[in-house]
Amino acid sequence: MPRPRIGFACVWDQPNPAATWSHTPWQLRAAMRGYADVVDAGVSVPARVQLALKALHARRRGGKLVTTWRQSRLTDAYLHRVIRRRAGASGAQAVLQIGDLAILDRPYFLYQDFSFDALLQAHDEGRAAFPFGLTRSHLLRRRDRQRRVYERAAGVFAMSRWFARHLVDVSGLPPERVHVLHPGRSAVADGPLPERRAPRRRLLMVATGFLGKGGDLVLAALALLRREVDPAITLTVVGPRVWPLPGGPPDGVDFLGPRPRDEVAALYDRHDLFVLPSRLEGFGIVLAEAVARGLPCIARDAYAMPEVVEPGVTGSLLTGDDPAELAGLIASALADDSLYAKCRSRAGELAAWFSWDRAGRQAVDVIGSYLNATENT
Repeated sequence: MPRPRIGFACVWDQPNPAATWSHTPWQLRAAMRGYADVVDAGVSVPARVQLALKALHARRRGGKLVTTWRQSRLTDAYLHRVIRRRAGASGAQAVLQIGDLAILDRPYFLYQDFSFDALLQAHDEGRAAFPFGLTRSHLLRRRDRQRRVYERAAGVFAMSRWFARHLVDVSGLPPERVHVLHPGRSAVADGPLPERRAPRRRLLMVATGFLGKGGDLVLAALALLRREVDPAITLTVVGPRVWPLPGGPPDGVDFLGPRPRDEVAALYDRHDLFVLPSRLEGFGIVLAEAVARGLPCIARDAYAMPEVVEPGVTGSLLTGDDPAELAGLIASALADDSLYAKCRSRAGELAAWFSWDRAGRQAVDVIGSYLNATENT
Protein backbone atom coordinates (compact mmCIF):
# COMPACT_ATOMS: atom_id res chain seq x y z
CA MET A 1 0.00 0.00 0.00
CA PRO A 2 1.52 3.40 -0.97
CA ARG A 3 2.21 5.89 1.79
CA PRO A 4 -0.70 8.32 2.14
CA ARG A 5 -0.08 12.03 1.69
CA ILE A 6 -1.50 13.74 4.76
CA GLY A 7 -1.73 17.45 5.46
CA PHE A 8 -1.06 18.50 9.06
CA ALA A 9 -2.93 21.60 10.20
CA CYS A 10 -2.13 23.27 13.51
CA VAL A 11 -2.13 26.86 14.73
CA TRP A 12 1.46 27.06 15.90
CA ASP A 13 2.41 29.16 18.92
CA GLN A 14 5.03 31.83 18.40
CA PRO A 15 7.93 32.27 18.86
CA ASN A 16 8.30 28.59 19.85
CA PRO A 17 6.02 26.42 17.67
CA ALA A 18 7.43 23.18 19.13
CA ALA A 19 5.86 24.05 22.51
CA THR A 20 2.33 24.32 21.07
CA TRP A 21 -0.19 22.41 23.22
CA SER A 22 2.54 20.97 25.46
CA HIS A 23 4.54 19.75 22.42
CA THR A 24 1.71 17.41 21.35
CA PRO A 25 1.27 18.48 17.67
CA TRP A 26 5.01 18.80 17.06
CA GLN A 27 5.71 15.28 18.29
CA LEU A 28 2.67 13.70 16.65
CA ARG A 29 3.63 15.20 13.28
CA ALA A 30 7.22 13.94 13.64
CA ALA A 31 5.96 10.43 14.47
CA MET A 32 3.50 10.35 11.57
CA ARG A 33 6.33 11.12 9.15
CA GLY A 34 7.68 7.65 9.80
CA TYR A 35 4.53 6.14 8.22
CA ALA A 36 3.18 8.74 5.75
CA ASP A 37 4.19 11.68 3.59
CA VAL A 38 3.18 14.48 5.95
CA VAL A 39 2.98 17.98 4.51
CA ASP A 40 2.43 21.14 6.50
CA ALA A 41 -0.95 22.82 6.14
CA GLY A 42 -0.72 24.73 9.40
CA VAL A 43 -0.74 28.39 10.36
CA SER A 44 1.66 30.66 12.21
CA VAL A 45 -0.41 33.79 12.76
CA PRO A 46 1.86 36.81 12.09
CA ALA A 47 2.44 39.10 15.05
CA ARG A 48 0.76 42.06 13.32
CA VAL A 49 -2.34 39.99 12.60
CA GLN A 50 -2.45 38.75 16.18
CA LEU A 51 -2.14 42.30 17.48
CA ALA A 52 -5.04 43.50 15.33
CA LEU A 53 -7.25 40.55 16.29
CA LYS A 54 -6.46 40.98 19.98
CA ALA A 55 -7.33 44.67 19.87
CA LEU A 56 -10.59 44.06 18.00
CA HIS A 57 -11.73 41.48 20.54
CA ALA A 58 -10.56 43.09 23.78
CA ARG A 59 -13.20 43.04 26.52
CA ARG A 60 -13.33 43.88 30.20
CA ARG A 61 -14.57 40.91 32.23
CA GLY A 62 -14.52 40.69 36.01
CA GLY A 63 -12.47 43.86 36.25
CA LYS A 64 -9.80 42.50 33.90
CA LEU A 65 -9.04 43.24 30.26
CA VAL A 66 -9.23 40.01 28.25
CA THR A 67 -9.27 39.20 24.56
CA THR A 68 -11.34 36.52 22.86
CA TRP A 69 -9.49 36.71 19.56
CA ARG A 70 -8.75 32.98 19.41
CA GLN A 71 -12.49 32.23 19.58
CA SER A 72 -13.67 34.91 17.15
CA ARG A 73 -15.38 34.63 13.76
CA LEU A 74 -12.63 36.75 12.17
CA THR A 75 -9.97 34.32 13.40
CA ASP A 76 -12.07 31.39 12.16
CA ALA A 77 -12.29 32.96 8.72
CA TYR A 78 -8.58 33.71 8.61
CA LEU A 79 -7.59 30.17 9.64
CA HIS A 80 -10.08 28.59 7.25
CA ARG A 81 -8.71 30.55 4.29
CA VAL A 82 -5.06 29.80 5.05
CA ILE A 83 -5.51 26.10 5.86
CA ARG A 84 -7.75 25.47 2.85
CA ARG A 85 -5.23 27.14 0.53
CA ARG A 86 -2.23 25.32 1.99
CA ALA A 87 -3.98 21.94 1.98
CA GLY A 88 -4.88 22.40 -1.68
CA ALA A 89 -1.39 23.51 -2.68
CA SER A 90 0.18 20.54 -0.85
CA GLY A 91 -1.82 17.94 -2.75
CA ALA A 92 -2.80 16.26 0.52
CA GLN A 93 -5.26 13.37 0.19
CA ALA A 94 -6.54 14.06 3.70
CA VAL A 95 -5.80 16.56 6.47
CA LEU A 96 -5.34 16.03 10.19
CA GLN A 97 -6.33 19.14 12.13
CA ILE A 98 -5.27 19.83 15.71
CA GLY A 99 -8.61 21.09 16.93
CA ASP A 100 -11.71 22.03 14.99
CA LEU A 101 -10.07 24.56 12.71
CA ALA A 102 -11.96 24.47 9.41
CA ILE A 103 -14.38 22.66 7.12
CA LEU A 104 -12.27 21.60 4.14
CA ASP A 105 -12.87 20.47 0.56
CA ARG A 106 -11.12 17.12 1.13
CA PRO A 107 -11.34 14.46 3.84
CA TYR A 108 -10.23 15.78 7.19
CA PHE A 109 -9.77 14.40 10.69
CA LEU A 110 -9.54 16.22 14.02
CA TYR A 111 -7.46 15.50 17.13
CA GLN A 112 -8.88 16.82 20.42
CA ASP A 113 -8.94 16.15 24.14
CA PHE A 114 -12.02 18.22 25.02
CA SER A 115 -15.01 19.91 23.40
CA PHE A 116 -17.31 22.83 24.03
CA ASP A 117 -20.05 20.33 24.89
CA ALA A 118 -17.78 18.93 27.61
CA LEU A 119 -16.83 22.40 28.83
CA LEU A 120 -20.46 23.49 29.12
CA GLN A 121 -21.28 20.29 31.01
CA ALA A 122 -18.33 20.81 33.37
CA HIS A 123 -19.48 24.36 34.09
CA ASP A 124 -23.06 23.25 34.76
CA GLU A 125 -21.74 20.62 37.18
CA GLY A 126 -19.69 23.26 39.02
CA ARG A 127 -16.33 21.86 37.92
CA ALA A 128 -15.07 24.78 35.84
CA ALA A 129 -15.54 28.47 35.10
CA PHE A 130 -15.94 29.71 31.54
CA PRO A 131 -12.45 30.19 30.06
CA PHE A 132 -10.92 32.79 27.71
CA GLY A 133 -13.25 35.53 29.05
CA LEU A 134 -16.17 33.97 27.16
CA THR A 135 -19.84 34.13 28.09
CA ARG A 136 -22.32 31.26 27.98
CA SER A 137 -23.92 32.58 24.77
CA HIS A 138 -20.49 32.81 23.13
CA LEU A 139 -19.66 29.25 24.18
CA LEU A 140 -22.97 28.00 22.80
CA ARG A 141 -22.12 29.61 19.45
CA ARG A 142 -18.69 27.98 19.54
CA ARG A 143 -20.32 24.65 20.40
CA ASP A 144 -22.67 24.91 17.43
CA ARG A 145 -19.81 25.78 15.09
CA GLN A 146 -17.75 22.90 16.46
CA ARG A 147 -20.58 20.47 15.84
CA ARG A 148 -20.77 21.63 12.22
CA VAL A 149 -17.05 20.91 11.80
CA TYR A 150 -17.60 17.49 13.41
CA GLU A 151 -20.49 16.68 11.05
CA ARG A 152 -18.31 17.13 7.95
CA ALA A 153 -15.23 15.39 9.36
CA ALA A 154 -14.17 11.98 8.11
CA GLY A 155 -13.23 11.14 11.68
CA VAL A 156 -12.36 12.53 15.09
CA PHE A 157 -9.40 11.28 17.11
CA ALA A 158 -10.25 11.51 20.81
CA MET A 159 -7.33 11.65 23.20
CA SER A 160 -9.11 9.33 25.64
CA ARG A 161 -11.82 6.70 25.87
CA TRP A 162 -13.72 9.07 28.13
CA PHE A 163 -13.78 11.80 25.48
CA ALA A 164 -14.65 9.31 22.73
CA ARG A 165 -17.76 8.28 24.70
CA HIS A 166 -18.65 11.92 25.28
CA LEU A 167 -18.41 12.72 21.56
CA VAL A 168 -20.85 9.90 20.81
CA ASP A 169 -23.24 10.27 23.75
CA VAL A 170 -23.40 14.07 24.03
CA SER A 171 -22.12 15.61 20.79
CA GLY A 172 -23.92 12.98 18.68
CA LEU A 173 -21.07 11.70 16.48
CA PRO A 174 -21.50 8.28 14.89
CA PRO A 175 -19.36 5.76 16.82
CA GLU A 176 -17.64 4.56 13.65
CA ARG A 177 -16.17 8.04 13.09
CA VAL A 178 -14.64 8.35 16.57
CA HIS A 179 -11.19 6.85 17.22
CA VAL A 180 -9.32 6.78 20.52
CA LEU A 181 -5.74 8.05 20.11
CA HIS A 182 -3.90 8.13 23.42
CA PRO A 183 -1.02 10.62 23.34
CA GLY A 184 2.65 9.99 23.79
CA ARG A 185 4.84 11.50 26.48
CA SER A 186 6.55 14.87 26.15
CA ALA A 187 9.10 14.49 28.94
CA VAL A 188 10.92 11.16 28.50
CA ALA A 189 13.63 9.91 30.88
CA ASP A 190 16.10 7.14 30.13
CA GLY A 191 17.99 4.74 32.32
CA PRO A 192 17.04 2.33 35.09
CA LEU A 193 14.00 3.03 37.23
CA PRO A 194 14.67 4.36 40.75
CA GLU A 195 13.89 2.06 43.70
CA ARG A 196 11.97 4.59 45.85
CA ARG A 197 12.46 2.75 49.13
CA ALA A 198 10.76 3.84 52.37
CA PRO A 199 10.62 6.30 53.98
CA ARG A 200 8.99 8.08 51.05
CA ARG A 201 8.29 11.78 51.55
CA ARG A 202 8.78 13.66 48.27
CA LEU A 203 5.61 14.74 46.43
CA LEU A 204 5.63 16.25 42.92
CA MET A 205 3.04 18.32 41.06
CA VAL A 206 3.54 19.48 37.46
CA ALA A 207 0.75 21.80 36.31
CA THR A 208 0.61 25.18 34.60
CA GLY A 209 -3.00 25.84 35.60
CA PHE A 210 -2.47 25.46 39.33
CA LEU A 211 -5.99 25.97 40.69
CA GLY A 212 -7.78 24.09 37.90
CA LYS A 213 -5.44 21.17 38.55
CA GLY A 214 -6.37 21.14 42.24
CA GLY A 215 -3.24 22.88 43.53
CA ASP A 216 -5.10 24.52 46.44
CA LEU A 217 -6.36 21.09 47.49
CA VAL A 218 -2.84 19.64 47.34
CA LEU A 219 -1.50 22.44 49.56
CA ALA A 220 -4.26 21.87 52.13
CA ALA A 221 -3.53 18.13 52.14
CA LEU A 222 0.21 18.81 52.50
CA ALA A 223 -0.43 20.94 55.59
CA LEU A 224 -2.42 18.09 57.14
CA LEU A 225 0.28 15.56 56.31
CA ARG A 226 3.10 17.65 57.75
CA ARG A 227 1.10 18.32 60.91
CA GLU A 228 -0.40 14.88 61.53
CA VAL A 229 1.75 12.31 59.68
CA ASP A 230 5.32 13.41 59.00
CA PRO A 231 6.72 16.97 59.10
CA ALA A 232 9.41 15.92 56.59
CA ILE A 233 6.92 15.41 53.73
CA THR A 234 7.59 17.97 50.99
CA LEU A 235 6.00 19.09 47.73
CA THR A 236 7.74 20.28 44.56
CA VAL A 237 5.59 22.45 42.27
CA VAL A 238 6.51 22.92 38.60
CA GLY A 239 4.65 24.86 35.93
CA PRO A 240 3.26 28.30 36.91
CA ARG A 241 5.41 31.28 35.97
CA VAL A 242 4.74 32.96 39.34
CA TRP A 243 3.47 31.58 42.62
CA PRO A 244 -0.32 31.49 42.04
CA LEU A 245 -1.55 32.22 45.58
CA PRO A 246 -1.07 35.14 48.02
CA GLY A 247 1.78 35.02 50.49
CA GLY A 248 4.30 32.89 48.67
CA PRO A 249 4.97 29.15 48.92
CA PRO A 250 4.25 27.69 52.38
CA ASP A 251 6.66 25.59 54.43
CA GLY A 252 7.57 22.33 52.76
CA VAL A 253 6.93 23.60 49.22
CA ASP A 254 9.72 23.98 46.68
CA PHE A 255 8.39 26.16 43.85
CA LEU A 256 10.44 25.76 40.66
CA GLY A 257 8.26 27.60 38.13
CA PRO A 258 8.42 26.52 34.47
CA ARG A 259 11.07 23.96 33.59
CA PRO A 260 12.18 22.44 30.25
CA ARG A 261 11.13 18.91 29.41
CA ASP A 262 14.46 17.28 30.22
CA GLU A 263 14.43 18.77 33.72
CA VAL A 264 10.83 17.64 34.27
CA ALA A 265 11.76 14.12 33.14
CA ALA A 266 14.54 14.03 35.74
CA LEU A 267 12.16 15.22 38.48
CA TYR A 268 9.96 12.13 38.09
CA ASP A 269 12.92 9.99 39.15
CA ARG A 270 13.74 12.19 42.16
CA HIS A 271 10.30 12.05 43.77
CA ASP A 272 8.18 9.42 45.49
CA LEU A 273 4.59 10.28 44.49
CA PHE A 274 2.97 12.39 41.78
CA VAL A 275 -0.14 14.34 42.81
CA LEU A 276 -2.60 15.89 40.32
CA PRO A 277 -6.26 15.93 41.48
CA SER A 278 -7.43 17.99 38.47
CA ARG A 279 -10.92 19.47 38.54
CA LEU A 280 -10.90 19.71 34.75
CA GLU A 281 -8.60 17.52 32.66
CA GLY A 282 -8.54 16.64 28.99
CA PHE A 283 -6.06 13.83 29.53
CA GLY A 284 -3.11 14.53 31.81
CA ILE A 285 0.01 13.58 29.83
CA VAL A 286 2.11 14.24 32.95
CA LEU A 287 0.34 11.30 34.61
CA ALA A 288 1.46 9.04 31.76
CA GLU A 289 4.99 10.41 32.06
CA ALA A 290 5.02 9.61 35.78
CA VAL A 291 3.74 6.03 35.61
CA ALA A 292 6.11 5.31 32.71
CA ARG A 293 8.92 5.92 35.21
CA GLY A 294 7.32 3.75 37.89
CA LEU A 295 6.11 6.77 39.87
CA PRO A 296 2.64 6.18 41.41
CA CYS A 297 0.07 8.96 41.01
CA ILE A 298 -2.82 10.43 42.94
CA ALA A 299 -5.38 11.76 40.45
CA ARG A 300 -9.15 12.26 40.39
CA ASP A 301 -11.79 9.70 39.48
CA ALA A 302 -12.98 11.80 36.53
CA TYR A 303 -12.43 12.41 32.83
CA ALA A 304 -9.53 10.42 31.35
CA MET A 305 -7.50 10.13 34.54
CA PRO A 306 -8.68 6.57 35.40
CA GLU A 307 -7.31 5.46 32.00
CA VAL A 308 -3.80 6.09 33.37
CA VAL A 309 -4.14 5.73 37.13
CA GLU A 310 -5.39 2.29 38.18
CA PRO A 311 -6.10 2.12 41.93
CA GLY A 312 -3.75 -0.25 43.72
CA VAL A 313 -1.55 -0.65 40.62
CA THR A 314 -0.38 2.78 39.47
CA GLY A 315 -1.86 4.95 42.21
CA SER A 316 -5.14 6.10 43.75
CA LEU A 317 -8.13 8.20 42.67
CA LEU A 318 -9.73 11.03 44.63
CA THR A 319 -13.55 11.12 44.64
CA GLY A 320 -14.28 14.57 46.12
CA ASP A 321 -12.74 17.89 47.15
CA ASP A 322 -11.88 17.04 50.76
CA PRO A 323 -8.23 17.74 51.73
CA ALA A 324 -8.49 15.04 54.41
CA GLU A 325 -9.43 12.43 51.77
CA LEU A 326 -6.50 13.50 49.61
CA ALA A 327 -4.11 13.46 52.57
CA GLY A 328 -5.27 9.95 53.45
CA LEU A 329 -4.69 8.71 49.90
CA ILE A 330 -1.21 10.25 49.85
CA ALA A 331 -0.24 8.80 53.23
CA SER A 332 -1.52 5.34 52.29
CA ALA A 333 0.28 5.38 48.94
CA LEU A 334 3.61 6.49 50.43
CA ALA A 335 3.51 3.56 52.87
CA ASP A 336 2.37 0.90 50.38
CA ASP A 337 5.36 -1.18 49.25
CA SER A 338 3.16 -3.37 47.03
CA LEU A 339 1.88 -0.32 45.14
CA TYR A 340 5.45 0.72 44.31
CA ALA A 341 6.34 -2.81 43.22
CA LYS A 342 3.28 -3.04 40.94
CA CYS A 343 3.81 0.41 39.44
CA ARG A 344 7.45 -0.37 38.78
CA SER A 345 6.55 -3.66 37.08
CA ARG A 346 4.06 -1.90 34.76
CA ALA A 347 6.40 0.96 33.82
CA GLY A 348 7.89 -0.65 30.71
CA GLU A 349 4.49 -1.58 29.28
CA LEU A 350 3.10 1.90 29.94
CA ALA A 351 6.18 3.62 28.50
CA ALA A 352 5.77 1.60 25.29
CA TRP A 353 2.08 2.45 25.00
CA PHE A 354 2.32 6.17 25.76
CA SER A 355 4.77 6.79 22.93
CA TRP A 356 4.43 9.14 19.99
CA ASP A 357 5.63 6.47 17.59
CA ARG A 358 2.63 4.30 18.51
CA ALA A 359 0.30 7.30 18.27
CA GLY A 360 1.66 8.40 14.90
CA ARG A 361 1.40 4.90 13.43
CA GLN A 362 -2.15 4.54 14.75
CA ALA A 363 -3.25 7.88 13.26
CA VAL A 364 -1.79 7.04 9.85
CA ASP A 365 -3.41 3.57 9.90
CA VAL A 366 -6.88 5.07 10.49
CA ILE A 367 -6.47 7.78 7.84
CA GLY A 368 -4.93 5.34 5.33
CA SER A 369 -7.74 2.83 5.85
CA TYR A 370 -10.30 5.54 5.23
CA LEU A 371 -8.60 6.62 2.01
CA ASN A 372 -8.36 3.03 0.78
CA ALA A 373 -12.01 2.38 1.54
CA THR A 374 -13.19 5.51 -0.26
CA GLU A 375 -11.01 4.76 -3.31
CA ASN A 376 -12.56 1.30 -3.59
CA THR A 377 -16.19 2.45 -3.43
